[in-house]
Amino acid sequence: MNIVHRQIDFVKDKGYVLERHCRINYECDCPWVREIAYDDYRKDWFSLKNQINGFYEYLEQTSKDSRTIAEIIEDENGCVIGYIWVPFCFDEESGFAFADIQDIYIEENYRESGLATKLISYAEDNARRSGAKVIRS
Repeated sequence: MNIVHRQIDFVKDKGYVLERHCRINYECDCPWVREIAYDDYRKDWFSLKNQINGFYEYLEQTSKDSRTIAEIIEDENGCVIGYIWVPFCFDEESGFAFADIQDIYIEENYRESGLATKLISYAEDNARRSGAKVIRS
């Protein structure tokens, strides 16, 4: 399958990114949080307006650095199959540079296909070419 990477459109893609970020948070949270039904978790998460706005502002801010990956992943027909966000971080004082895998999301229909593994390799290659000393997740 051919995949296409495109930059996140911060107006058009906002709903998609927020929904997937919420799902990632739910799936990565501690086990007792997942005892809550996802719909209830989602309702609570979306009620935290300051948290949501802070997340989205940070995503936009980090995307101003050309080394940051903030992309929607589509198939060759333009169907969205996931997204990835890997901010590039650089400490001016020490000169230490790193990439931080924040989000990788693959739609359920495309899971188990190796796409997440390919996106991690893509992020690692990008980080290395951009001068990162490490990549974190």
